[in-house]
Amino acid sequence: MGIISLIKPLKKYQDYFYKANTYENLYLRKKAIDIMKTAIQQKHFNKREISSGLFYLGILYSKSKEYNLASDSYHNGLEMVINENFYYSSNFKNAIETFLKNNDTERAKFWLNNLLERQSYDKNFKKLNKLKNIVE
Repeated sequence: MGIISLIKPLKKYQDYFYKANTYENLYLRKKAIDIMKTAIQQKHFNKREISSGLFYLGILYSKSKEYNLASDSYHNGLEMVINENFYYSSNFKNAIETFLKNNDTERAKFWLNNLLERQSYDKNFKKLNKLKNIVE
């Protein structure tokens, strides 16, 4: 979507995501964070969209080395969909590593175990097994 996403009106979750992503690609991470902070406050977005926005905020904060904010964003995003099935993403590994960088071992253990249990419907979660030795 690129530069067009910077001028397109923000209505749907994807509009916010693409605009934030475009700013991130232009090395304007602070603007990207501001866009996603606005996105997660939208009342008309569903739980999965807000969860995704929180998770993307976690990614942005991690890249900014703001591990405390990243850890909270990842945790809140995952907590919103804790009782729902969702598919594996390599970003889950980044979330666990961020918890550890933030000395948030309890969250790292909890979420690693929670995500590993999801192998019952998506075998790709098995990729997180290698983090077990680091977390414990």
